[in-house]
Amino acid sequence: MKKIISMTYPADPQRVATMLSDPAYQQARIDRFGLEDASVDVAGRGRGFVSTIAGSVPLSRLPAAAKRFVRSAVSFSLAESWGEPADDGSRTGGVDVALKGAPVHAGATTAMRPAGEDVTELTVEVDLSVNVPLVGHTIEEKAMSLTDRAIADEKARATAWLAEH
Repeated sequence: MKKIISMTYPADPQRVATMLSDPAYQQARIDRFGLEDASVDVAGRGRGFVSTIAGSVPLSRLPAAAKRFVRSAVSFSLAESWGEPADDGSRTGGVDVALKGAPVHAGATTAMRPAGEDVTELTVEVDLSVNVPLVGHTIEEKAMSLTDRAIADEKARATAWLAEH
């Protein structure tokens, strides 16, 4: 299942990239989920970067629909990469998600571009598949329905970070 998500940030693309490459910002992204063993690593790649979050989600924190198909904690790694900026500050990238212990495959392509003075539009094209006979599509739909709340939370946190920095 695919879904395109768009967000705007009240800053130019360089400031948005600075935010996304800040280890403290990335740590705050995962702290809100209360995962005890999650870690963050941010590494430069030329004038681009990759932010990797890794950890595990205990069985008790998984949605009820997922608990039927998962027997233990789900280990994950999420690598958000951004390439070098173009002359106007725009960048492209991707999100690679690796899950152990769950029949799920997920990833995304990303793009950020200026959308006016001190405004950046970020677009994420998510691709999610759940390999469970008969109910996989239903689980995909439920997971995708949760993205709106996550995006609203991300936008609020990003706006606050940008106002403070």
